[in-house]
Amino acid sequence: MSFRIKTGLSPFNAALGRNISIPIQTPQIGKVFAVITTENTPTKELYEREGKSNGIGTIFYLDYIGSKDTILNEVNLSSCSIAKPYYPHLQDYPLVGELVTLVDAPAAASQVAKNITQKYYTGIINVWNNNQQNSLSNDSLGATFSENGEIRKLLAFEGDRIYQGRKGNGIRFGSTVKMTPMLNEWSNTGNNGDPITILVNGYITTDQKQITPNIEEINKELSSIYLTSTQRIPLIPDRNVNLNPITNPKIVSSYFGGSQLLFNSDRLILNSKKDEVMIFAKTNVEINTNNVINLNAGERNHLNSPRNFIGTKSDGTLPDEPLLLGNQTIILLADILEAISGFGCEVSSVISAPAGSPLMDLNASGNKLSNTINNLMGKLEKIASKQNYTS
Repeated sequence: MSFRIKTGLSPFNAALGRNISIPIQTPQIGKVFAVITTENTPTKELYEREGKSNGIGTIFYLDYIGSKDTILNEVNLSSCSIAKPYYPHLQDYPLVGELVTLVDAPAAASQVAKNITQKYYTGIINVWNNNQQNSLSNDSLGATFSENGEIRKLLAFEGDRIYQGRKGNGIRFGSTVKMTPMLNEWSNTGNNGDPITILVNGYITTDQKQITPNIEEINKELSSIYLTSTQRIPLIPDRNVNLNPITNPKIVSSYFGGSQLLFNSDRLILNSKKDEVMIFAKTNVEINTNNVINLNAGERNHLNSPRNFIGTKSDGTLPDEPLLLGNQTIILLADILEAISGFGCEVSSVISAPAGSPLMDLNASGNKLSNTINNLMGKLEKIASKQNYTS
């Protein structure tokens, strides 16, 4: 039989076999009856007494053994003991009725008197193994919190680290897990251990009649972000057709088995408050919609490329009809009109002849042509766009 030996444990190994007495402390357990979360929760008086905003997260508790049968209405919060959050980087406050583990540790006043300590709570006791609530009481869980029977904890795979909220949101730091039958959507490609990170807000439970843990499903979640390495994610986009036969993009993400970043929700907004929004791609940038694409700018829209094409031909190939240059076209038309106008003037100035003769008809036609050309020259100045330009 082989054993895994940790390195760097020489002092520990040297102490083996000695008669060492290690004191074991019995955890202190408290039952929570109130938590300071706002100026008026639980009361304005207690909020101010505990330091106002500096007291947010403070709990009012009683020893569990002596209060396990006590209900909220029977407790005067002013007579409860208090404890503050142990970890400064976490805001994971308990609900009313939940149990917490308590420790004694230095307080701010310890700078003045070293023997002064403060009660802190380190975590909520996982009585029901439930991500929503773990209260042993039938009382209300708080002023606004209500339990949702359709929300379950996430199914964990070997090596996963999952941080889950109480309301169907969470982050999974997971990996590809080759199993039969397949239990998740992201392990059909790659190798065991290939990393994946999933952030979901709004899990949709597939089978609401079961109480088994839930699993992420990208096409059912309200909003989600997937960061992959080798996984293929079966996202079904709303516009699942190929709109560009020239570039032929693989828009369905399940075709792609490399690292990718997927955002999926009912609406996406990218907002830059001070500077640019920049999108770069090694190959193509595809924008597909069932409706309208709007490009609005306060100053100008600038499309810059060696060649710009609008639309495709009926056979799916690139269009081959070039656009005309506006100013050059106007100059060309003006030259043609001036030449025709000059001809009309020459014709209209022929020597008068008896009525009904061909020269009289030619004279009249010349005058009419000159007037028409003058009107067209006036309209020619208005055909140039004041908004759209090309080079």
